[in-house]
Amino acid sequence: MTLRDLVLIRLGVAVNLVIGQIVAALLLPVYLDSVGTILVAALVGPRAAIAAGLVSQVLNAVISGNFSWLPFGLVQVVIALYATAAARLGAFRSYATAVPAGLGMGLVAASCSAPISYFLFGGVTAGGVTVVTTVVRALGAPLGVAVASASYATDLLDKTIAFVLVTLLLRSLPRTLATRFPALAR
Repeated sequence: MTLRDLVLIRLGVAVNLVIGQIVAALLLPVYLDSVGTILVAALVGPRAAIAAGLVSQVLNAVISGNFSWLPFGLVQVVIALYATAAARLGAFRSYATAVPAGLGMGLVAASCSAPISYFLFGGVTAGGVTVVTTVVRALGAPLGVAVASASYATDLLDKTIAFVLVTLLLRSLPRTLATRFPALAR
């Protein structure tokens, strides 16, 4: 990895932690703790993005004292790989391409996170998604349906917002800086 990659990993981790902690404190039904991972994936690719995502998960668990975050490191890896592929296909060129790519990422992420939440934690993890699970459960849905419904609903919204935010960030980069990242030229 280059020095640039290492710097971007640190930036990605910081973005993930700061935004993720703000959202968690507000108990919003999204996470937004992968914006940095997606940004790093779009700028330099999967290795640095995977590193940013995994370091973020570990630090988030340590900072919050909630070690239930650790198994969701797998989801960060999937996000890094998907976001890299999406960047290579030009998903961050416009909002019109970012939104469907974000929705797709939401489907993929929920497919990974729902089983972790259900089988390892009985549907109780942290933050707003647990509130959504509880509400769906209170409406009479079985636990598995409640966890899956909450995961899909929150991940679709979460990843779409994250993709739009990254698109906004990438589009606002000065051209002289953007030319330093080959992935943006695609």
